[in-house]
Amino acid sequence: MMKLIDYYLQLFVKFSNGVAFQEVKLTRAKISKELQCTERTVTNILNKLVDKKWIERNKGEGRGNSTTIIFLKTMEEMLDYFERLAPNYDDILRLISLLDMNALYIEKEQVYTDIVFKLFGLKVGSMTMENEEKNDYEHLKIPYFRSFYSLDPSAVERRSERHLVEQIFNTLVTYNKPSGKIVPNISHYWKQDNDGKEWTFYIRKGIHFHNNKILTAKDVKFSFERLRNTSEKWIVRHLNNISCLGNYVVRFEFSQPMNGWDILLSSPKCSIIPENYSGKSQEEFAKYPVGTGPYMVRKHDKYLLKLMAHVTYFQGRAFIDEISIFVLPTMEKYFNANKMGHKPLFYIPFSIEESGNEVYQNIQQHNLSIKYLMWNMKKENVKVNSVLRRKISSIINKDKLIGDLGYPRFQTANSVIDPENAYISNSLINQDIDYKEPLILMTYQWIPNQDNIKWLRREFEEVGVKLHIVNVPYSRFIEESKQADIVLSELVFDNSREVSAYNLFLSGSSVFSNLYHSDKDIYQFIDKAMREKQRVKRMQLLKGLEESFINQGIIIPLYSTFEKAIFHKNLMGISLNTMGLVPFERLFFRKN
Repeated sequence: MMKLIDYYLQLFVKFSNGVAFQEVKLTRAKISKELQCTERTVTNILNKLVDKKWIERNKGEGRGNSTTIIFLKTMEEMLDYFERLAPNYDDILRLISLLDMNALYIEKEQVYTDIVFKLFGLKVGSMTMENEEKNDYEHLKIPYFRSFYSLDPSAVERRSERHLVEQIFNTLVTYNKPSGKIVPNISHYWKQDNDGKEWTFYIRKGIHFHNNKILTAKDVKFSFERLRNTSEKWIVRHLNNISCLGNYVVRFEFSQPMNGWDILLSSPKCSIIPENYSGKSQEEFAKYPVGTGPYMVRKHDKYLLKLMAHVTYFQGRAFIDEISIFVLPTMEKYFNANKMGHKPLFYIPFSIEESGNEVYQNIQQHNLSIKYLMWNMKKENVKVNSVLRRKISSIINKDKLIGDLGYPRFQTANSVIDPENAYISNSLINQDIDYKEPLILMTYQWIPNQDNIKWLRREFEEVGVKLHIVNVPYSRFIEESKQADIVLSELVFDNSREVSAYNLFLSGSSVFSNLYHSDKDIYQFIDKAMREKQRVKRMQLLKGLEESFINQGIIIPLYSTFEKAIFHKNLMGISLNTMGLVPFERLFFRKN
């Protein structure tokens, strides 16, 4: 049936320009060419369309003579058929591609907007159940622009994965950004002893993982011990011992004071996972994780992530029953709030357009991450050439970069870990730079990154520096960045800027920690910061460390990012977190 709908729409769009109930003269040869099938197959297709009463046909006499066809179903009616058949990702992508290839988009833009809203938005009654329950079942379908790399908390770096980890997992404590305080989460009480070398956490009883297993101290112990074999082993480098004092008390013992340990525990990388990955391998767990959070993973592949509400979630069941995130990289052009009108309830997590009507509203979150350039200090020609590094830093007109390229670039930055600092403009050097060899500039594949490096190449060439551009998949970015001279990367902020700074300098998934030539000095400096009892003093030390690298031209902050979202006025609970995305567990629909 799906294929027959495709055939109808393909002919309808191509030969009738999307207008029903008018005569169209066609030959089987012309239809055969359009559908890329034999004329015999064309006859079978037309017969089926007649049987369905989707078309009327008056056959032309003789081979090659025209047949008159009247299309009896409108675009909207065919999309209703399509939707009722519960299309999967391949069906949706095929339909979008079909319509994308025709010029009808320009003439029938509202029809395409209708397609989006029929495929996405709020779906009620999508499960087989009693009528009363079925009518209350809510399924939100969301378009997204890229696949999700890994859902293992220890591996998350990008905003999209971090956001999902916060929906699937919980940490012992959380950081409340407005108040600047650490608040309970899995742990309801904790204390610090022995001058910061010992921390004890008391765990809430009755917390269920998604597989119904009760969370205990053993799961907490496993969650931190396994970090020793991940890129985030820096988190536990001073951890000597973890003791389970019964089923619901855990004690951490360190070799040095860890006065920022409670703040560090608020990071998504410190999420609590089940002991032994709940019987999965680490690779299986990264795709189908088991956590304690408000949503659990039910399907996850390159094109679709399906989440279901965790009905026994200890902080209260999420209101929306099911969330499906479809990865459709080319879909953004369809999402124009000014053309949506009064459509089904809907959430667009990324949108350049501003809403100009009363039905749809906009929300923005600023300073979500910092884009920066990092020189590869493990290359001798880069390490010794401080003049080149400083000159390159001075020629980049960050205001012009943002002005030329726009969204999602928010404002210029002269710090990676503290974007609220006032921007201090560099004086531009107009003279050429005496460096003849092409520099290898590397980044990972993403449209804003591609636009950035094209812009940078033009600016560099104006002062006589040639760039050899290399784009790699995100999964290979960190490892292959070691071959570059200079790298375009991004620091995604945690709720706590202190934790963000630790991630920049120490994380094995950070460009900095892979390209700087001496880890020993960095560790010694940050250990000194962690021994400080006052958070303000710790941040002063971390900012001072960063400033030294910026002054040497090793790190070049470029700009901070922001995100926009569009949502229907009846979609309640909307707020953007530090990842620029909506916490799903807060969403609910207001019925008129």
